[in-house]
Parts: sequence; structure tokens; C-alpha cells
Amino acid sequence: MGNISAPDHGDAQRAAGGAAHRADATAHRPGPRLRAAAAGVLARHEDALNADGHPLMELPELWQETRTRAALLLEECARALDASARSRTRGHLGRVRPPEGSFRELGIRWAAAELGLADCLSVMDRLTEVLVATVATVDAAGTREPHTEPAADIVRRVCARHTRAAAHGYETRLRAHRPAPGDDCCRRMARDVHDHLGGSLALAFRHLELHRLKARTAGAGDPGTDRHLTAIHDALQEATALTRGLVTGLRDTRSAAQPGLEEALRRHADRLNLAGLPVRLTVEGDASRVPPAHRREIVLVVGEFLRNSFAHADPQAVTIGVRISHHRVEVQATDDGRGFRYDALREHPGGLTAMRERVAQMGGRSLLLSAPRKGTRLLLWVPLTSGHGPHPGETWNSFAS
Repeated sequence: MGNISAPDHGDAQRAAGGAAHRADATAHRPGPRLRAAAAGVLARHEDALNADGHPLMELPELWQETRTRAALLLEECARALDASARSRTRGHLGRVRPPEGSFRELGIRWAAAELGLADCLSVMDRLTEVLVATVATVDAAGTREPHTEPAADIVRRVCARHTRAAAHGYETRLRAHRPAPGDDCCRRMARDVHDHLGGSLALAFRHLELHRLKARTAGAGDPGTDRHLTAIHDALQEATALTRGLVTGLRDTRSAAQPGLEEALRRHADRLNLAGLPVRLTVEGDASRVPPAHRREIVLVVGEFLRNSFAHADPQAVTIGVRISHHRVEVQATDDGRGFRYDALREHPGGLTAMRERVAQMGGRSLLLSAPRKGTRLLLWVPLTSGHGPHPGETWNSFAS
């Protein structure tokens, strides 16, 4: 009978040790390590957004959807890392590339919730930072093989692809819900309603109030009474015509030739100056350089200043100065009335917002200066050619004095 050798316990121990070593090595590879750390990764992502005061955290349902998509992204990163460990080429990401519609849809949801694009990108940035920090420790420990791509780089590439998908979805939503060109017209119409219709009706009511006061002390046929009645009729007629023009999409239904800048300003001042206060108007330069559209807007801006001055400031006199150069129009309008505090102006902006918007649309700038019992001064400039506005620190020529 032949000899039967005894089992080699050393071989069994070495086999068991090799299996344990392989299991231990697998556990320390970036893919499994990332899966094991998933809960902590998502928690750190949430903590980072809370620390930033991110607006997404104020939308619980949208945040839960975002967190679910983040977990899916984490699993994709883990699969990409698994493929890298098995591959000897850099083509592993191409074989682990599921559809990106998930994050494209998330980008659409972000845009629908009116989150800013920068805020949306910061969500992805924070998630990428946490994922990279988690897998970078594996590379630092030297467990990856020399021929494999760093785990942090793989994670960055996966996250970048989904960030682009989210941005694409965000942009798709914006394009689909971009305001129609007419929306800007609606804002302009709102200004026109205030400056034209509102101003005309307010003037009509003021004339009517004066008429009622005069009727108590003056008999029929009083010249002052007749003048106020005529003004009421004209103001209401103008309001009716302007309303018809706004409804039909026309800015001005009058076909007659429009007056020049000086005449238009003088007419506007006369209409508003019910108390007959001294109004000094000077225009220097060639007024024909001012385009009709600019002339119309400048008259409306100055008219709003005059309306507020005559109605609220109780001035003794008003001065309007206009200077027209080759490149721009400068206007200064001043009164010596009671002035105002700027905090009161913020509480009741009235037509001053429309004034600023009109000047801005012409590419110009405006400045309103006032203080209690110090009067009020309006400074504005409007360029007549592009690129010719006052630079920072530039004075308003003689108007600044």
C-alpha cells in the first residue's frame, strides 16, 4: 500500500489568508468604499447646503427629489470605479454610461421652482466635493494599481457629465417659458398708463377741485372758472385718446407734428403749473439733434418732476435747464420747495421708478437730490451717440455747481 501524505495545513492557511486578503482589498477599493459611505456622503452634502443657507433647503419636496438623484449619481460613480478596477484601459466610463435624463429632468424642476442657475450649479459642486473627498482617501492610501485612473478623477468626470445634463434641462425650461416679446411692451405700457393716463386724470381732478372751490365764491362767467372747465375738458379728452392708443397698441394716436423740445417742455410746465408760479426754462444747443423718441421721454421725465414739485413741494419757483451737445443731452430741474427724506421716497416711490426706467432705456443716468427744506434737484443725461456718457467721477459740467 502506498504512502498517504498528511494534509498540508500550511497550504490551507495560505489559501484562507489569500481569500481574506482579497476580500479585504476589495473592501478597500474605491467602488465598495463609496457604497459603504453613501449615507455619510448624502448627510455631508445636506450639511454643506444648510451651512450655505441654500434656497433649495427651503423647498422640502424638491430637496428630497434632489437627494434621491444624488444617491443615483453616487451609485453610478461606484460602478464606474468598479469598472476601472477591472479594466486595463481608460474606456471604462464609456461602458458605464446610463441615460442622463434623470439629472436633465432635475434641472427642469430646478428652473420651474425659480432657483437661480448659480444656486443649481452649487448643488452639484457641493456633491462633487463630498464624493471626491470620500474616494480621494483610497488613492492616498496607495491601494489603487499604478495602471488605473485616480478615483477622484473618475468621480469628477461622472459628476461633470451630470452637471451638464442638469444645466441643459435648466436651459430647456427657460427657453420653453421665455417671456414673449410683448411682455416688455406690457411693462412699457404700465409706465405709459402712469405717466400719460394717470397724469392727465390727476390733472383733471385737480382742476375740478379748484373749480368747486371757485364756484362757491365766484358767479357764472368768471374767467378763472371758465379756464378750469376748459382745462378739465382738454385733460379728459387727452386721457380718452391715450387710453384708446394703449388698448390698440399705439403709443400716440395724434397725427399732428410734435413740438420741439423747448416748446414741449414749456407746454408741459404750463399745464401743470396751476398756481402760476415762476418757471424759468432755458435750452442751449441744437435741439434738432435730439431724436423724437428721446424728446418724448425727456419731456415725460421732467414732467414727472414738475408734477411732484407743484403737487407736493410747495415751491416759490422752478428752474429747468437743458444743454444739448454733439454727444448728449443734459437736464437739470430744480425747485426751492420743502424737499423730502430719502426714506420717505423708498416708502412711496410713485412715478420716480418710471423716471429711472425711462432714462435707463435711453442709455442715460439720472440723479435726484433733496433734503427737508432744501428743495429738490433732478439731474439727468442722455447720450445721443453710443458710448458717450459720463464716466465714474465725471462732473455734470455746470449743472454740478
